[in-house]
Amino acid sequence: MTAYRTPALATAAALALAAAGGRAARAHHDVEATIALLTERIEAGEADADLYYRRATEYRVLRKPQLAEADLRQALAQRWDYTPAHRELARLLAGRGEAEAALASATRAVDNARGAGERAGAMVLMARLLSASGQKAAALEACDAAFAQLPAGDVDWHLLRTELLSELGRGGERPAALQAGFAATGSIVLRNAWVDALLDNGDTSGALPVIEEELASSRLKSSWLLRRGRAHLLEGDREAARGNLEACLEELAGRIHPARPDLTLLADRGLARALLGDTEAARADLARARAAGADRWVTAALERALGGD
Repeated sequence: MTAYRTPALATAAALALAAAGGRAARAHHDVEATIALLTERIEAGEADADLYYRRATEYRVLRKPQLAEADLRQALAQRWDYTPAHRELARLLAGRGEAEAALASATRAVDNARGAGERAGAMVLMARLLSASGQKAAALEACDAAFAQLPAGDVDWHLLRTELLSELGRGGERPAALQAGFAATGSIVLRNAWVDALLDNGDTSGALPVIEEELASSRLKSSWLLRRGRAHLLEGDREAARGNLEACLEELAGRIHPARPDLTLLADRGLARALLGDTEAARADLARARAAGADRWVTAALERALGGD
């Protein structure tokens, strides 16, 4: 049977790879076509801040940061108060390691923002840059200023703010902040982060009812097995904790793609391994997640379990 099926399977795999390659090639072509159209309009005399900014974003998709930066600066030469260009230039400079210049661009984005939405988005960008440069208290102030503009905020803003609280030694405030964020947004991500914050603060009585409800109803259970394992450890039941953590790892073994892992699942596996005492494997998962660009909130619990690695 294998001899007859292998060519068909190989053909199917080849077709799948070809289709994926075709989609990537088409996407690449579409970006280049957009750049060509924008260039044509710019060279025909339509040049304005918006056209340069739009072309810069396309160059960033193609990973051509020098061309993107040139267009962003052209956009700002056309209109110094063009907030989106200041914001994108700040991101580009930060990615290149120019922290001071990035913060200066973010400050200009805030100063030139039009309306609460633009100003709040620029303040959150500034908060991220300040946090990355180690200025956690100033980052929290910037984040709070964003919420003052738009109280509901975005999910990522709430996650950023609560991680800053943790890093500033104010982790006890995280559950209430995340619960308020969930009430404002209805985001399941924030509801789950709230449960994690309860566990971080040793509150198993608040966390376990939600955990048990999710385990009873969820098809994919690994994250909730991990949480129940954490709860059992807090309650001193190491045998029950081990059973849950091992069950979590068993499920994750079939869900984590070896070449393209979901970063949240990778961090979950690292945390389960750390709690089981396999610190070497946990550190490998953390390093891989970081290298792939995982957000700080994704890896924070694993980092804490590893003693702040």
